[in-house]
Amino acid sequence: MRVPRATRARRSTRNLQLEHGIISTGDPLQRMPPLSALRECLTIQADEAPQSFLARLFGVHPIAREARRSFSGALAELAVTESLSALGSEWTVVHSVPVAGPRQDDHRLVDHRLVEHRLVEHRVIDHLVIGPAGIFTLSVESHAGQALWVGERTFIADGERLDHLARADETGRAVTRLLGSALAAAGVALELVVTPCVIVDAPATLEVRQRPGRIQVVTARSFAVWLTGLPRLISPAVVDEVVAVAVAASSWPSSPLDDPDTTGADAHERRAEFERLRRRVSSARFRRLLWTGLGVVVSYGTVIVTLGSATALELTSALGG
Repeated sequence: MRVPRATRARRSTRNLQLEHGIISTGDPLQRMPPLSALRECLTIQADEAPQSFLARLFGVHPIAREARRSFSGALAELAVTESLSALGSEWTVVHSVPVAGPRQDDHRLVDHRLVEHRLVEHRVIDHLVIGPAGIFTLSVESHAGQALWVGERTFIADGERLDHLARADETGRAVTRLLGSALAAAGVALELVVTPCVIVDAPATLEVRQRPGRIQVVTARSFAVWLTGLPRLISPAVVDEVVAVAVAASSWPSSPLDDPDTTGADAHERRAEFERLRRRVSSARFRRLLWTGLGVVVSYGTVIVTLGSATALELTSALGG
């Protein structure tokens, strides 16, 4: 389905405005992906002492044990963000969408270092995706290497029951309500259908025993293919109407938009810092493989020398030497 010329022109103009900083920092399209796992990983890693020379030489894993799960989650967040950026002009993606005001009564916040992350997580949707297949809210969850089991109302990771489905349903309903009200205020009569998605990164297994209503549980690796393979349900004209409302800051509750992680003032530096950390992880993995390979070669060499000496002694003995 081709995008109307007028739509392409409007989006091209918006892109030029973004490049030249004409749109105000409150514009939703300027918000950066929340990348909460990435921030958590860098926060924990900042407390780690620098590795010793021997640790670097032998490829000791540079990530603190407490930060390894969030490191894996950060990789998933970046993978999802990159796949969304490649969806094409038919799709519009809005990051860090606020759906509720401050929640000061969240008693689950016990670790002061993670307070900011938890507040953002409960009030802001990671990504809002709008396109020919519909409207989707995305929540990225870190579950690398875990066994996941999904039922109608249940999400279990390695035996632990989590509230991912309830929170996804809550945010989906919030987006339906907020977008519906904004569309009505703009004089657009439209019955919205919003699909909440829980995106999980590299689980060991994912068993969806019973689909949890309208909620979709999809791996980070397969999400883009899954999304673009869905049937086209919305006409380009309707997509334009929804996008026009979704990218208006007035459609959403007030939120801490002066947070540099949502406006991009500090996000690029965080991404650069994480890329340096990722290169260290790759380098350490290469050194471990190198030492492992060297150990195998030395072991085989020792075996061959030992066998060669034994064979020589047996031959000498057989000849009566």
